[in-house]
Amino acid sequence: MEKVEKGVDKAAEVAHKAAGKALDGAEDAIESTRKVVDKGLSKAERTVRDLNAHADPKIDDVAHKALDVATQCINLVADTSERTRQRMTDLCQTTNRYVVEKPGKSLLIAAAVGATLSALLLGRRGR
Repeated sequence: MEKVEKGVDKAAEVAHKAAGKALDGAEDAIESTRKVVDKGLSKAERTVRDLNAHADPKIDDVAHKALDVATQCINLVADTSERTRQRMTDLCQTTNRYVVEKPGKSLLIAAAVGATLSALLLGRRGR
């Protein structure tokens, strides 16, 4: 019985680490996207300022619209970031709950995934 508990604990740990890595990867991707959008917004803002200095009212209006679009993009990225973070948190909680509720099945799944990954890695080394 103790071996099963250790196996369940190990499966929960593996699932938790995998979910954590996925969450970290998602957060890194979101942060990279934010940086790109921030650079774009900064460039758009500089362009608006340049246009304001030399532009007639029509061009000024277009520049303001471009800035509005850039602001909307940043808001969209922030919203998407939050939704992704929430989904990853939900995934971690669901995985942990599954491992607690079905430890034997979780252990078998973890073993199967480990065997599959090992086979894939060993297969690549042989090439």
